[in-house]
Amino acid sequence: MLAATAMLTACGGGSDSADNPGILATVFGPGEEKQSTRSQLIESDLVFFGVVAADEPVAAQAAEEVLKYGGTAADAAVALALTLGVTMPSMASLGGGGVCVVHDPGKPDTEVIDFIAPPGSPVAGADRPSAVPTMLRGLTALHARYGRQDIRTLLASAEKLARFGFVVSRASARDFQLAAQPLFNDPAARAIFARADGRAPAEGDRLVQPDLANTFSRLRTDGVGSFYKGPFAAKIVDAVKASGGTLTLDDLSGYLPVWQPASLIPYQDQVLAFAPPPAGGGVGGALMWHMLASGDRYRNETEDGRAHLLVEASKRAFAARDRWIYGAQGAVPPESYTDAAIAEKLMSGFDARRATPASSIMPGRPATPENPSGTGFVVVDLVGQAVACSLTNYNFFGTGRVAPGTGILVSAAPGEGDRNALSLGPVVVFEQGYRSFRLAIAGAGGAAAMTATMSVLAESLLGEFTLEKAVQKPRIHHGGLPDVVLAEESVSQSVVAGLRGKGNEVVSVPSLGRLNAAECPLGLDAAIEEIACFVNSDPRGFGLAAEAER
Repeated sequence: MLAATAMLTACGGGSDSADNPGILATVFGPGEEKQSTRSQLIESDLVFFGVVAADEPVAAQAAEEVLKYGGTAADAAVALALTLGVTMPSMASLGGGGVCVVHDPGKPDTEVIDFIAPPGSPVAGADRPSAVPTMLRGLTALHARYGRQDIRTLLASAEKLARFGFVVSRASARDFQLAAQPLFNDPAARAIFARADGRAPAEGDRLVQPDLANTFSRLRTDGVGSFYKGPFAAKIVDAVKASGGTLTLDDLSGYLPVWQPASLIPYQDQVLAFAPPPAGGGVGGALMWHMLASGDRYRNETEDGRAHLLVEASKRAFAARDRWIYGAQGAVPPESYTDAAIAEKLMSGFDARRATPASSIMPGRPATPENPSGTGFVVVDLVGQAVACSLTNYNFFGTGRVAPGTGILVSAAPGEGDRNALSLGPVVVFEQGYRSFRLAIAGAGGAAAMTATMSVLAESLLGEFTLEKAVQKPRIHHGGLPDVVLAEESVSQSVVAGLRGKGNEVVSVPSLGRLNAAECPLGLDAAIEEIACFVNSDPRGFGLAAEAER
C-alpha cells in the first residue's frame, strides 16, 4: 500500500507551497511494495499524478481533467488537441494537422505519429487553397495505440465546450483581436466569432459554437471514420468548397497518418527523441544538438561564448536543412541528419573569435520563410508516458474562413509561401537504461521555435540550468540568410556587445518562440518511488502549466 502522498507540483510561475515549490514526492512505508501498473495506481485512490502545459488554459484544463480520472497522456493529448479546435482556432483546428512524439517507458520504442496535413486537390473556382483535414485521423491513431478512455468521452468534452460555451482566455482573445478585421470578412466566421457589437471576443466573454458542437456530436455518435467516408464526409467536402477551399472525397478517404520511429540521439545516460522529416524542426534541431553537445562545446563556454556558439550552430543547421529541402548539392540526406559526423562536418570553419558569414555557408539562397502560426503542448502521466505535439493551421486562423454549417476553421494549404511544416519539432528525452521519462518540449513561433527549443535543451542538459530558468532565459536566433542575429530585448548588453564584436549584425525584438515543457530530472516510470517533476508554460505567452492531482 502507498503510505503517503505529497503533491506540490509547480504550475509555471506559481506553486501550492512556498517552502518546497515544484516537487511531487510519493513516499512508501517500510517494506511496502511499490505499485507497478497504472490500474493499481488509479484504483488505490491514494495517488494520481500528471502534468500538462499548453498555450491555451481551457485546453490545458481539459487535459488535466482527463489525467485526474485515469486517462493516459495520450488520452489527455487527444482531449487537449480537440479542445484547442474549440478554444484556439487561430492555431489549431479540425481542419489542420500536426505531429506528436510519443514515449512510453513500458514500450520498446519511442514513436512519432505524423499527421502533417498535405494540400487538398485543386478544385475549380477555389480562391483559398486549403489543406486536407488530418487532425482527427492522427488523434484517433494516437488514441488507438496509447489511449485508455473511450474516445467518445473525449469528443463529448470538446462538444460540451462548443455547445454551451467557454470563457475566452487572454491567449485566445489576443489572437481574435489581432485577426478580427480580415477574419470577419468571412460571413461564416463573423457569425460565429463576432460579438453582437461586431467586435472580436474579449477576455472573459463566453463564446458558443453550435455548428462545431453538432460536428463533434456527429463524430461521437457515428465515429471519427464518418468524417472521412460517407455522407458526412461529403458534407465536409462541400462545406470546404463553399469556403473557397480545395478538397475532394478522395483526399479525405485516401489520407492515413504515418507512424515512424523517432530519430534518436544518445547523450550520456539519456536519449533525445526528435521528430523525423518532414517535421523540419526535428531536422535542424538534431543537427544543432550535435554541434552544441560534441566535445562539451556548449558546457565549457562562458555566457558570451555560448551565445556565439548557438548563433553559429543555428545558421549552419538552417543552411543544412534548406539544402535538404531544395535538393541542393551537398545536402544532408534526411535519414542521416542525426549523424554526429555530419554535424561535425558542418562545424568546419567555426571560429570562436569571429562570426562565419552566412553567405559562405548557404551561398545565394535566402532562408525558407516559416509561418509563426502554430502551437505546441506536452502531457506526461504518472507512469511516465509522455506526448509532445506540434499542431498547425499553416497560417494564422488558416484560410481565415469557416466551412459553412460545420464550425470548422479551414486550414491553409501547405507549400504556399511560408506555409510549411518546418517549425514542427517536438522533442522527448528519456533515460537510456530503463527508458524513464526525463524531459519534453514542444514549441511554436515559426523559425524561432527550433532555436528556442534547442537553447532550452542546451541550458537544461548541457548548461545545467533548471527547466524554469532555461525557459525564462532571454533568447537569440539566427535563421541563416539574411545574416542577422535576432536578440530579445532582455538579452544582456554584454552578450549583445560580444556578438557584435565578433562581426554579427544584431537586431532587438520583443520575443522569440513560445515553448511548453515538462521535466522529471530523476526519471519517471511505473517503478519510480520518489518523483520530482516540473512543468512550465512560456512566460512569452498566456498559456497554462498545470498538475493533475486527486
